[in-house]
Amino acid sequence: MKIGIDISRYIDKSGGVGIYAANLMNFLLKIDSDNEYLGYTFFYDCFPDGWNIEKEAGIFADYYRSPNIYTNFKINALNWQTGKLKKLWQKSSIEKHEAILGNPDVIHSTAYVVPELLNAKLVVTIHDLSFLLFPDLHTEENKKLLMQNLIYVNSRPAMVICDSEQTKMDLIKFFHVPEERIEVVYLGVDHIFSDPVVEENRQRVLEKYKIEGLDYLLSVSSIEPRKNFERIINVFSEIIKKEEFSSMYLVCAGGAGWKNEKIYELVKKNKVEEKVKFLGFVDEKDLPSVYSGARLFLYPSLYEGFGLPVLEAMSSKVPVITSNISSLPEVAGDAAVMINPYNEKDIYNAVINVLKNENLRKQLTAEGTQRANLFTWESTAQKTLDVYHKVFKNNKI
Repeated sequence: MKIGIDISRYIDKSGGVGIYAANLMNFLLKIDSDNEYLGYTFFYDCFPDGWNIEKEAGIFADYYRSPNIYTNFKINALNWQTGKLKKLWQKSSIEKHEAILGNPDVIHSTAYVVPELLNAKLVVTIHDLSFLLFPDLHTEENKKLLMQNLIYVNSRPAMVICDSEQTKMDLIKFFHVPEERIEVVYLGVDHIFSDPVVEENRQRVLEKYKIEGLDYLLSVSSIEPRKNFERIINVFSEIIKKEEFSSMYLVCAGGAGWKNEKIYELVKKNKVEEKVKFLGFVDEKDLPSVYSGARLFLYPSLYEGFGLPVLEAMSSKVPVITSNISSLPEVAGDAAVMINPYNEKDIYNAVINVLKNENLRKQLTAEGTQRANLFTWESTAQKTLDVYHKVFKNNKI
């Protein structure tokens, strides 16, 4: 097979969706030498800055310097300006789009886009449907873009991959996709989080983000309402009123999402500007140091299609507090403290309990490490490859 995979959100530094696409591609190349792969650094509506620049290709930059490093992999390295490509793309036919993408047998859209295809079989990954469950927490632009694509999710894809059973149930409920055309494939956690962090590197990273020497609680996600930052900030503001925790900080690692004005306003209202550190986007290679420096990881999200940061924290040997709703129980199992994300008192009590109870922290660390080991990118890649074989085989019948 010739398989094309959208990695444009990785180039665009789009958080978890980009990490998923990059790791999927990377591990498919590790386990599969029989098929040919194409990596799309732009894909339909996504033309990120640097899509055709070598240094922006991250873990795939080696391809530019040494094309023979992957005998079965190519990046769509077109020597075109972005404006020219956009104009050509907009004017082109469906058949021309497939030609620009290399005429693959299978095209895997890794971030909601559901294009119409003529020859290739389409596989689409749906990470979550939070924009339908929590419409007020999304921008109108984002909702419109997603609906423009997902109205076709019942008809165009040969198979739909969901990150969790929760997302599968939501997809059936809202779009009536036949269950036989849905495959649940859990995400993995990279070994960089379980590998020992070299102390020298840790210090360098913590200094880089100006959090070296701080005693901090950590949250890793884009800064947006669904991630429950207002309750996180309120709880933290109360915790540091206790003398024994007055020296603690709250570190928030993640790019700016949307509708976050109230979050930043709340920091000022609670007068904790000096205590809350917004790091912005953190390079994946720096994340293990940021995780490992934390006292605990706080992730009381209102809804997740998977919740990859929970596994990253567990793998980094950090105690985890997370929500008891959506997909998070699927991911965390019994290895985290589960709370009602709508109840600030519940969150507060959980944080205080974990901070005060050393034995509980040790237990969560040990159980979290074992839990994270169950989720590997090799498994994600293998199960996804099985989906490619399935749709390709059906195409040949």
